[in-house]
Amino acid sequence: MDAAISQSMNYLLGKSQLFDGFILTLSSSHLAKGGMLVAIMLFAWLWVPADIEAEKKDRIIGNRTTILAALVASVFGEIFARFLSNYSSFRLRPFLEASLDMQVPDSLKALAPDMIANSSFPSDHAILFFAMATGIFMVSRRWGLFAFLYSSIFIAFPRIYLGLHYTSDIVIGAIIGIGFALAGIWLLRNSKVLKRIVGWSMSHPAFFYPVFFLFLFQVATMLQDVRDFAQLLKLL
Repeated sequence: MDAAISQSMNYLLGKSQLFDGFILTLSSSHLAKGGMLVAIMLFAWLWVPADIEAEKKDRIIGNRTTILAALVASVFGEIFARFLSNYSSFRLRPFLEASLDMQVPDSLKALAPDMIANSSFPSDHAILFFAMATGIFMVSRRWGLFAFLYSSIFIAFPRIYLGLHYTSDIVIGAIIGIGFALAGIWLLRNSKVLKRIVGWSMSHPAFFYPVFFLFLFQVATMLQDVRDFAQLLKLL
């Protein structure tokens, strides 16, 4: 089934240079991927005005604690993805699999040396962004559904279309991400530490939001800087 879907996607690849270029741009754009999900998450964070009546303050704290719990869980989900990638059975990415004979753009072929050592399973994109969508969903059903739909169309689909992942890599990654987010929210939603952080966001916004921005920037870019520095430490 996985191979059949990848080959059917490859049949479409090359039919429209404009569409292929759009999908390639989506697949490499941190703005279109993590940036959009972070923007929706920030909307959910600020969804209830800060100057509402005191009896609704608990709602603000609850929403923000849920979002923080989902973000923390998504980071742990990424760590788990790296563990699975390194220690489970290696799976070559579809566009590198000779038996599938996939025709891919030259710009994607140029990434082959970097990707050939990385297992296709599971999709860390699916784990991270579906975990974030779950956090949004737990605060706002409407925006959460939009986040799931956006993640499926603009993040997951390009990975399958270009042969960067098999469909099962995406589906299982999404399940893992949702599971991590739900577990994190269940375990951390009543955490005193997270509630103190939320309280700090309300009492000291000038100090909180620059730090929060840096954290969200790393999440939006899939912890790329953290990974680069971690790799550097290994070289040292």
